[in-house]
Amino acid sequence: MTFRDFFFLVPFFLISFFALRPTVPGFDSTWISIWAFIGAAGMTAVAWIALQMFKSIVFDERKRKAAEQDE
Repeated sequence: MTFRDFFFLVPFFLISFFALRPTVPGFDSTWISIWAFIGAAGMTAVAWIALQMFKSIVFDERKRKAAEQDE
């Protein structure tokens, strides 16, 4: 994981965590935080995978463009 990934994913996790807390049904704040954490962790994992796919696409496009210019 690069610093850019970390720079994107930490705020994404925090936003997801605080957005999920009010939606968790329950009365105990500890369990609400635990389930919000689990949900935010899953969403962050999906965001990380999407970010890696996006980086792969950008890398491939740059590589193809450089190959076209060399020809």
